[in-house]
Amino acid sequence: RARRTGGAGHSPRTPMSSCVAAVACRAHRRERPRPRPPVGGRAGTRAFLRASATRVSSASSLDVRECVLSVDVGTTALKAVLLAPDGTALGASERAYARGTTRGDSGLSGAMEQDPNEWIEAFAHAARDVLAPFGDAKPAGVALSGQMQNVVLARAGASLRPCLLYSDVRAVEEAEHIRRRLLEDGDAGVAAGSFPLSNFKGAAACLCKWLWLARHDAETLAEAETLLLGAHSFLAYALCGGDRAAAACDPTTASTTGLLSMGPSETETSARWAKEACGRFPGVDPALLPPLLLGFAPPPVGEVSSRTANALGLPRNLERVPVFHGVGDLASTTVGAVGVGASSCGASYAYLGTSGWIARVQTRDSAGALPTLETKNKNVDESKPTTFTLLHPDPALEIFAASMVTAGGNVEWARRVLLPGDFGDDDKSPTRFDAAASSAPTGSEGVLFLPHLNGERSPFTDATARGCFVNLSPATTTGHMCRAVLEGVAYNYRALADALETPDERRSETNAFGAPMPFLGGGAKSPLWTQILADATRHTLAPLPDASTVAARGCAAGAFERLGLWGPASAEEKGGRAKPPAGYFPRDGGGDAVAPDADAAATHDKNYEVWRKLHDALAGAGAGSLV
Repeated sequence: RARRTGGAGHSPRTPMSSCVAAVACRAHRRERPRPRPPVGGRAGTRAFLRASATRVSSASSLDVRECVLSVDVGTTALKAVLLAPDGTALGASERAYARGTTRGDSGLSGAMEQDPNEWIEAFAHAARDVLAPFGDAKPAGVALSGQMQNVVLARAGASLRPCLLYSDVRAVEEAEHIRRRLLEDGDAGVAAGSFPLSNFKGAAACLCKWLWLARHDAETLAEAETLLLGAHSFLAYALCGGDRAAAACDPTTASTTGLLSMGPSETETSARWAKEACGRFPGVDPALLPPLLLGFAPPPVGEVSSRTANALGLPRNLERVPVFHGVGDLASTTVGAVGVGASSCGASYAYLGTSGWIARVQTRDSAGALPTLETKNKNVDESKPTTFTLLHPDPALEIFAASMVTAGGNVEWARRVLLPGDFGDDDKSPTRFDAAASSAPTGSEGVLFLPHLNGERSPFTDATARGCFVNLSPATTTGHMCRAVLEGVAYNYRALADALETPDERRSETNAFGAPMPFLGGGAKSPLWTQILADATRHTLAPLPDASTVAARGCAAGAFERLGLWGPASAEEKGGRAKPPAGYFPRDGGGDAVAPDADAAATHDKNYEVWRKLHDALAGAGAGSLV
């Protein structure tokens, strides 16, 4: 099959024929290969294979040729689910990464990196897990989702260096330089006092990371043929053999990066990269930005190349299968949790994984623009809640969200530090952590925890914020500290919920989200943590009973639509879309709602009044200057 082997910036010393070898070798060009245990060994695998006896609605549910392999490239693991058009999961596998996140070679405070080759390896293992029982039958497509707001430098199907993750906030100096250049100087063709970058969130913004690379790793940056902004974007590009046509970005991911410029058009919101603003900084070449894929069900970006399949040992039934770029994890989770179309408008949910958020779907405003910073003050007022308005895969909708950088990641850290003997036992450690936390009373007897281990973006933006225990004493036990971690994350969710409410909703006796609110992610698997969140936020939560496939269904929805596997367009659906099968989206669930306990909520109210003042107090004391 013909493949693009030339083009601007293609070096003869990196021929396309070496693409798959570069992917498979698990070593970056500029760093010495490091030995590591095989990905997905016994401790790194969680898999099930089944033909559902409860949701098989038709023969097509068991026909692999009408199924989509839905893949979520997470922060700690990759999950793959083989879905039938009605949402039945025929098989699934979860493969943890061998090394996961690291601080990289720089050792800088706020640095957070990950090796993209681990995503590829995990995919190869998970695909074999799921597809092996089905012989040579080919799935209809591969749909991808994953972490957003990353910076991956890529060439010829391989990453050139470790990825700078969404949680990487090392670029504090670059953020200030960009803010001053574009805001105070009125540069890039905009008036002084207005800011051309939508959802620009300081050091976490991708332009800041990009400029940091231009200043500190210019040699590698100069070799890149494309810059990819999501983990799923890189996986799509690699699976298609490094075809430049497979380098792309979905609208939700793009709107998290701080690289987008938004404006209205007559028919739908237009999205475009802010190339003029980005190009004002030496070493930042806007030509590296990938094309935007707009619409709910765009065509595939390519197909799994035979060369890549052979090099990675992928199942033969994946060769030449269409690859759908899909959407970022927040979008796939949103679609999976509350559905698509008009029925999803106004719906909210809470997600608690390594990171976390509360999100609401709403109609695009008449202005059609995402929020930008509009103040001449170089310092953001961090006493005010920070929210995000993100593009929805459906151009008629938007996602209004408040997110925290580290949610469940706080528990992963606490398990490692407070219960070191249990860490690494994936099946037992969370249960033991909950048992330790349960040994302490509600409110942890005044012990408080700030969950900002990697900086924060909501309810305030502060790249130098860090975690903190308050009110430790000789009487403090491991149980107090474990429970304080769970409660500290819950208090931040309360702040997120407050940030999303309008003044009228805050004055109302009922909350803005209705009750119960769907709750999903790894945190929803813990009955203790779910109850703490309900108590601390005073919101009734409804853990989704099939939460493990929620994001997978949201990820695969666009592929099913594009492939015509949901049947013809329905007059009931806007935009000429097909109507999803009944029960595909589990919004109306069937899980037991968890209501707040009045006495526990009162205790948390008292703690929260102190907790919410701690960040400002520490920032005012100069704590951030020490990191």
